[in-house]
This record gives sequence, C-alpha cells and structure tokens, in this order.
Amino acid sequence: MDFSSDVITIEKTGAVGTLWLDRPDKFNALSEPFWLAIPEALKALEADSNIRSIIVAGRGKHFCVGIDLVQGFIDADKRPSGESEAVSNLKQLQGTSKFQAAISSLAECPLPVIAVIHGHCLGAGIDMITACDIRIASADSNFSVRETRIGLVADVGTLQRLPKILNAGHVAELAYSAKDINAARAEKIGLVNDVYESFEATYAEGMALAQEIAANPPMAVRGTKFMLQQSETMTTEQSLLMNGMFTMITSLRSNDLQESMHAFAEKRPPVYTGT
Repeated sequence: MDFSSDVITIEKTGAVGTLWLDRPDKFNALSEPFWLAIPEALKALEADSNIRSIIVAGRGKHFCVGIDLVQGFIDADKRPSGESEAVSNLKQLQGTSKFQAAISSLAECPLPVIAVIHGHCLGAGIDMITACDIRIASADSNFSVRETRIGLVADVGTLQRLPKILNAGHVAELAYSAKDINAARAEKIGLVNDVYESFEATYAEGMALAQEIAANPPMAVRGTKFMLQQSETMTTEQSLLMNGMFTMITSLRSNDLQESMHAFAEKRPPVYTGT
C-alpha cells in the first residue's frame, strides 16, 4: 500500500516501521491534514507483512506541541451565512469524532506501537502517546495536559486513556492543573517506562525494543495485543473464557508454535512466518 504525506513519513528498518511526525517547522503541531494522515500511515505499515512492530517519533526539536491552534480555531470560527448554530455544532462534532478516530487508530493498530518522545509533548501529544502501547522518553522531555490551561476540556483521548495508565490522583493533578512535568516525574508516576539521556539514545532503545518484539512469533504478539484490548471491557471471567478459545483456535494451532518446538529440539534459531 502506497503512502504519501507532507507531514508524516514512514521508514522501515527490518521488521520495524517508524511513523515520523514530520512537521518540524511547526514543532509537529497537529493540523487537520496531519492527524488525518496518521491512520493512513498506520494502514500502510500494517499492510506490509514484513512489519511486526511500530515506533512513533517526531522530527525536529519536539515530539508534538499539540493541536495547531491557529488553523484549528480560525477555521472553526468560519460559519457560512444562514447556517444555524445547531448545524455548525453538529459539523464541529463530526470533525472532533474524526480527530478522535485518527488518534484511536494508534490504540486499535494490531501491531505493538512504541512512542519515542523528546522535547515538548503537550495537549494532543498526550492524546497520541496514551494511545500507544509503550512510552519511552529522552531526558529533555516535558509533558502537559495543556488543554485545561487554555480553556478547553481535553476531548481526543487523554481523559479516557490516561486513567488506565496512571492512578487517579496523578490523573487529576495533571488534568486539573495542566502543569508541565519533566521526564523524571513522568517516569516516576509511570507515564513512561524509561528515560534516556538524548533523543538518539531513546530512539535506539525504542528500536531495540521494537526489534525484540518483532523477533517473537507474529501471531502470538498480535493475539496478545488483541486480548489485552478485549479485556478492557470484559470481566475477568469473560476474558478468561475468550482468551482460552482464542488461543485454542489461533496460536495453539499455528505453524509458528510448531517451528518453536522444532527449533528448540534442533538447537537452532526459529524462523517465524506468522502462519
């Protein structure tokens, strides 16, 4: 699947795909064309059977400074003559729903997604990283649920996903105060797994982790993410039942499981095909 965008680029390194936020002159502020390109870039990576894990990272000085306020609010204020406020509001809600779906495409991606963060990660940047499976950061990173500070209620995923990552007290503190926190605090409260000294070091560690994940049997990795996703809305009992059936009809019957057994017995590295 071909993909082309002025604001997002994709790069493939073996079995790892990197989705680059590539609007460095605007510090990767999310304009409408920018966020609309996110699910398309993910689809292009998912369509490549050789890609088994994904990194999301930003070009330039910052990961993402949030939504493009100039474009977002100037364009939103333009209402055609004769159009009622009700119709205008419905159109705005439709636009918000599309924005939410674009960010949710990160969470819904069947492949593991690792956010590699540096510099500012503000507002919509938090929406993006909370939709990723794993987050690591460079020491110069800072984070803020910035919407509250400018008079908005965050509505693109932060308030839904952050409570699944942090405890209630930390969520409330960040969301109510809109304060900036540094990488050390983000690591302490569990927003990121690890902190590294530079962006280069962070990206290298993200790549190493992505390659480690990609080296595992693809069906087992995808199935594990699928079960984690499904378990969010199930009771433990429901999830256990589904998990048992899902494993029985997929990975337990896979060629890759047989390959694991043969490779172990023959004392050689396994070669997984995802079948």
